[in-house]
Amino acid sequence: MEIKSQPANPAGTVSNEFRIAAVPPGSALLVADVAVFDVAGKFCATQAKCTHKQGPLSEGKLDGSTVTCPWHGSQFNVCTGAVVRGPAADPLKTYSVFVDGEIGQVMEEHLR
Repeated sequence: MEIKSQPANPAGTVSNEFRIAAVPPGSALLVADVAVFDVAGKFCATQAKCTHKQGPLSEGKLDGSTVTCPWHGSQFNVCTGAVVRGPAADPLKTYSVFVDGEIGQVMEEHLR
């Protein structure tokens, strides 16, 4: 499924918040410097740039929980940050996402 990147910070949210309706299943949203992915109703968040050559992951293709970097084809599990396929060798930083009603919040603490 093609990811549709949408602008962060819609009216009424702060820099690390987003409206969950803006991230339908199989899509991504750039929130500050974090890419938020909706994997079948579960929100996973990673650093926004590929660890290989800094490609924009929120513009990549999401297949299940695997995102493909649009620049060189590196693949990552967006829930764990693990490299699925190179050329990237380093995993992604991952972040927790807290949902309260219609608003999601990327938490500052790093999970990995």
